[in-house]
Amino acid sequence: MSTDSPIFASIGSFIIDDIVYPDGRKVCNVLGGAGIFAIYGMRLWQADELSRNVGYVIHKGFDYPRDIDNQISQLNISLVTKLHPDQHTTRGLNTFGENDHRDFEYVHPIIRATPDDFPDAWIESIKILHIISSPERAIEIVSDWRKREKNSQQKTYFLWEPLPWACLPENLDLIYEAAQMVDIITPNHEELAAMLGYQFNDLLKQYNDDFIKTVEFLADKFSERKLTNDKLVLVVRSSKYGALVLQQTVDYVRSWIPAYWDYTNPDDQDHVVDVTGAGNTFCGGYAYGWIETNSDPIESAFYAAVSASYTVEQVGVPVLYRDGYWNDGPQPNKRLEILKERNRNKREREENRHE
Repeated sequence: MSTDSPIFASIGSFIIDDIVYPDGRKVCNVLGGAGIFAIYGMRLWQADELSRNVGYVIHKGFDYPRDIDNQISQLNISLVTKLHPDQHTTRGLNTFGENDHRDFEYVHPIIRATPDDFPDAWIESIKILHIISSPERAIEIVSDWRKREKNSQQKTYFLWEPLPWACLPENLDLIYEAAQMVDIITPNHEELAAMLGYQFNDLLKQYNDDFIKTVEFLADKFSERKLTNDKLVLVVRSSKYGALVLQQTVDYVRSWIPAYWDYTNPDDQDHVVDVTGAGNTFCGGYAYGWIETNSDPIESAFYAAVSASYTVEQVGVPVLYRDGYWNDGPQPNKRLEILKERNRNKREREENRHE
């Protein structure tokens, strides 16, 4: 067991993935799971000497692959390991269709982490926790976590990624109840539509295939119910279009942050190999940005977009080389600079058009 005191953590799943693409190709034994991808989204921003700022609880079954262990060890993060000699390691099947639509099913049942798996020292040191769960479980996790917090001056922030299968209109009241307890809720565009009782593609047709207006309608619809948690931030992950950030404040601020790889640029799109886990990595990057920017909802989304940009460049998690570099090309802080500059230029062009 690690004795470190991490700042960033996920209580999301560890899964060995098999992936089937629209053209029938299949790739097996890929390190994955929402928690793992979120951890990578956080770890990308840590210099090697700060790597243990990231914490994770990993559950291993009797068939846990050694080569996967090597990948995890390379990250040098704070780690708690739980062994399950009578259970398979969690394994899942991802099947992709058109427009990055993904179907998922478990091949071997999930072994879930709970707040009880986290040492007391971690409960006190972790500043932000990534949760991916049903609303019922999100409520349970936050409640159990709060009971163990001793330092009332520094409470943990919670970023909640609702599970796709739980995003149903009959769960909407529970979703709002969970949203009252977290700081950030981040469904993707299809999940937001589903929880509000819509099929995204049907709604898209009503808006004449205007993706941006369709997502904005859904975000506004979600925000019609006034919550006592008036600081809640809604981040709608919107695939190649980036993310819509909506703050539940008096001013009702709504902002679009673009994806790092520009879907209108063919050269950029050559970098998009596999989107598995990109949304989870986005969440990890957002969690890092939330702490780095002192809880700035919009600035955090730039960090999120950069984290996601590394995940889509290959099958599986981003590649960490021995010299501390990730993948090929610009490193995280440089990509952040490029993305912000590109966004500024775009906004200036739009403002000039309207003058």
